[in-house]
Amino acid sequence: MVSQAEFVSQFQEDMQEHLKRAQAMVDSFVINPAEPPIDVTPYEVVWKRGKVRLLRYGERDRIKHRTPYLMVPWLGISRPYVLDLLPGNSMIEYLTNQGHDVYLLDWGEIAAEDKELGFEEAVFKLIPRAIDRALEASDATEITLNGICLGGTLAATYLATHPDSPVKNFVAIVAPINFEEGGMFRVWLDERYFPADLIVEHYGVLPANLMGAGFKMLRPTLDAQALSGLWANVNRPGYVDNYKAMNRWASDFIGMPGRFFAQLSKQMYGRNELVNGEFVLNGRRVDLSKIQQPLLCVAASQDFIVPAPAARGLLDAVSSEDKEFMELPGGHISVFSGRQANHTLWPKIDEWVTERVE
Repeated sequence: MVSQAEFVSQFQEDMQEHLKRAQAMVDSFVINPAEPPIDVTPYEVVWKRGKVRLLRYGERDRIKHRTPYLMVPWLGISRPYVLDLLPGNSMIEYLTNQGHDVYLLDWGEIAAEDKELGFEEAVFKLIPRAIDRALEASDATEITLNGICLGGTLAATYLATHPDSPVKNFVAIVAPINFEEGGMFRVWLDERYFPADLIVEHYGVLPANLMGAGFKMLRPTLDAQALSGLWANVNRPGYVDNYKAMNRWASDFIGMPGRFFAQLSKQMYGRNELVNGEFVLNGRRVDLSKIQQPLLCVAASQDFIVPAPAARGLLDAVSSEDKEFMELPGGHISVFSGRQANHTLWPKIDEWVTERVE
């Protein structure tokens, strides 16, 4: 049984701790409310088509590997700067520091004029052109392609329809392929209940606030959990900056092209055409078994957006002899942009790619 003196002593300690946290919160969000910078790694724009840009990162004299590394992020939903979030918490910064010649295909701000942007233009025009421009800028003949989230779906579709592409290695991170395992999104987007065509006809481009609402509905308590974590860790070095940066990104939604959304909703989540071999683009059947490049396929064990079985579907569909699947702890974003990623995923990518490039 706790004595009265012990109880009072513990109460005083707890109050002192809460006062320190409260003061730190005031200092961080009232006295000094400044946000961390965006795009922490220097880059240059090496190609531009409309609003789509190809960015090249880092300084040329730090490049050790002649094979460039092209990152293809998701199309719409949110912005890709989460890949370059903060100094010390940036996948782009890490790979650049390891001597990789890193490029990013930036889709730009999705607006009304982009409503017809879908798999066709991304797979047959934009990704091939970005690859060609990266190879030209790096004076190289082969490239490593890294698709992230729906960027991985697009990258896999590109590889399946371009068997003679100059892609040497393929890294897919939390990329949905087997949409039969698509979790709650598969349930919500069921054609029997979800009028995708009517929504696309009405909006053209799905609004950013609609995209945000859909993702927040997956985990309604996520914001409260983040605030609870902030209160518990507000005095940890670097925690507040990381919270501010991630919270800003997580609230910075953008729209999604209507055509791309309709294809995802009906042909992917609805009929799982990619895995079933029924997805046809520009008269070509998308056959994932034509992918033969060395493959590193990464999933996250707590991913409620792309469950691990949905990502693993790529490993089972390709013909690559050199292929590896990794399921790492973390969520859909934290697996590649969390505090643990620089100890788990990023070193693994560096090691895996370095073994396979010049």
